Amino acid sequence: MNRGLNLIKTLITITISLVIGIITIVLTSSEPLTAIDAFFRGPFSNSYFFGNMLASSIPLILTGLAASVAFSASNFNLGLEGQVYFSALVGTYLAVNLSSLPAFLLIIIVLAVSSLAGGLLAALSGYLKAKWNVNELISSLLVSYTIIYVTDFFVEGPFKDPMAGFSASPYFSNDLMLSKILPPSQLHTGIFIAVGIVIFMYFVCKKSNLGFEIYITGRNKHFSKYAGISIGKIMVISMMISGILAGLAGMIDVFGIHGRVIRGFSAGYGWNGIAVALIARSNPILVIPAALFFAFLESGANVGSLLSDITPEVARIIQSVVFYLVTAEGLLAFIKSRKKVKTDD
Repeated sequence: MNRGLNLIKTLITITISLVIGIITIVLTSSEPLTAIDAFFRGPFSNSYFFGNMLASSIPLILTGLAASVAFSASNFNLGLEGQVYFSALVGTYLAVNLSSLPAFLLIIIVLAVSSLAGGLLAALSGYLKAKWNVNELISSLLVSYTIIYVTDFFVEGPFKDPMAGFSASPYFSNDLMLSKILPPSQLHTGIFIAVGIVIFMYFVCKKSNLGFEIYITGRNKHFSKYAGISIGKIMVISMMISGILAGLAGMIDVFGIHGRVIRGFSAGYGWNGIAVALIARSNPILVIPAALFFAFLESGANVGSLLSDITPEVARIIQSVVFYLVTAEGLLAFIKSRKKVKTDD
């Protein structure tokens, strides 16, 4: 019953958002029918636009999954932006400096270390919450902002490619790049990795003892204590898993598209991932369609600005309206659940 009601609420929210988007286009475009057609059908008009839409969904799938794991334990990881960005820096540094290793082995090492970097950043907030009851929203956000500036420092300074005309690290070997799908689009085999991780995390969250403990802790911490579950341990573990997934999002994006860290390349991945998780109601499987929806909005905004008189700024306004509405609905539900947990305590 609740699942059906949640689905109806989500569909209503998305419908209202898209209607507001159409109204915005009508009010701002001199050719509204052409603009609407470009916005909604443009991402599917050819393999290039379609491939790019799918490519932009890959980091959103992983950051949405990362946020979902934290939400399931009644944690709020606001540090996804920094975790994605910093993990990509760590992984790229290893990829550049360990180039003598076999490509397959190096990819595994880079993904493992970069994801661990993100996991440790997130686990810090979980530890502070468990040890001293420091609000994880504040601590994860502050750590994220700090680590973003630290990453910018390295990309603009010690780790900057002197041959680049902008702030970016050196390229690593092309042998490490993920294979392309639907060329000349940016879609790469990372999409299969992302889907595989979603399936794996679904079984972890729904079928394993750890997933059960995370679920029970998120639902009722009071009951968890009586059941013998270590709430502090679950806080740290859930935040660490969230950070690991965020780290994978950053490094897979670098392996698939950029081939190096570019200053600010991941801006928005973390915040949009939170919105994706809210739409998906923290269900790992529903993260995939939610991420595709957000990727569609991104692609529609870009294609609409190319094929019609919608300026990029207007397209971003339309996109922002949609983001705010779908996020607000999910955020209210999350706040209510947090209040219920505190009342139970």
